[in-house]
Amino acid sequence: MTLHDVNVLVYAFRSDSPYFQQARAALESSRASGESVLFSPTVAASFVRIVTNVRIFREPASASEAWSFLDIYQDHPAVRFTDIDEMTYGIFRHLALTGGENGNAVPDAMLAALAIRYDAVFVTADTGFRRYPGLKLQLL
Repeated sequence: MTLHDVNVLVYAFRSDSPYFQQARAALESSRASGESVLFSPTVAASFVRIVTNVRIFREPASASEAWSFLDIYQDHPAVRFTDIDEMTYGIFRHLALTGGENGNAVPDAMLAALAIRYDAVFVTADTGFRRYPGLKLQLL
């Protein structure tokens, strides 16, 4: 099972990204592996927020382009919709409290908790996720 970080989706979406090819390959590899790929509304919301943001990109995507990309991604037969449940919240709370997470690290702890909860490999370009014990990590 795999969970992709927001940055993997952003890089796979934006052809001007330096990680475009690696991110596309990671998405395809995960979906072709025969194992489930987790789809989280938390990741989807962050993806749309980032790729449509004029403060981040000189030419941001339109909302319809962003949602079309997510539709194609989530419609793949390997993709399984998941959300935060009590167990995930407990893992998140533990990671955030024991790691002293604050600010921008809080959403990272939530994604790490989701991957840990489902025993999924977390695919990301962010080496900061190495700080979470028990997280299976695959870096781009």
